[in-house]
Amino acid sequence: MVRSKNEGPRRVELIGPYAGVFAYVTGTCLMLSGPLLGLTADGWASGLCAGVFTFPIGLAVVASAYEWRRAERRFQAVGVHGTGEVLSVNEIRPGGENPDMADITIRITGPTFDTFTADCTLENHSRMTTGHTFNLMVDPTDNSFAIGFDHLFPRDDQDAPPQV
Repeated sequence: MVRSKNEGPRRVELIGPYAGVFAYVTGTCLMLSGPLLGLTADGWASGLCAGVFTFPIGLAVVASAYEWRRAERRFQAVGVHGTGEVLSVNEIRPGGENPDMADITIRITGPTFDTFTADCTLENHSRMTTGHTFNLMVDPTDNSFAIGFDHLFPRDDQDAPPQV
């Protein structure tokens, strides 16, 4: 991954192998739905109409899943466990039917990398307040970090605040 020197720490999204397979299958089905509809329906016109909408969406799903899986493999290889502490909750945006989103500033510390701060957006949980700490994974080469990835962060304590 090529990043500019001026780019600061950033949060990356990761998905596990099962979610990756699901995303690849879903994206492939979306990409193939237009041509399959064209073969089974009255003609290519109906397949073309459906494919114009479903192909780009399926392609975006597959490309995103590829990037998420590539980042997950990189974090498995070079990732270091760290701790994030919420320094400030900058804004909480209502999500309507979706979860509320919180723009926060966090301090990230760990044993093998320098402490740094980062701004990120997370789902708002009731316990997400200043001083809240949680586990995360950091790639020390570029200070990218992943928060709350289940198979990287096994939960021992059932009473712990929800993983973000």
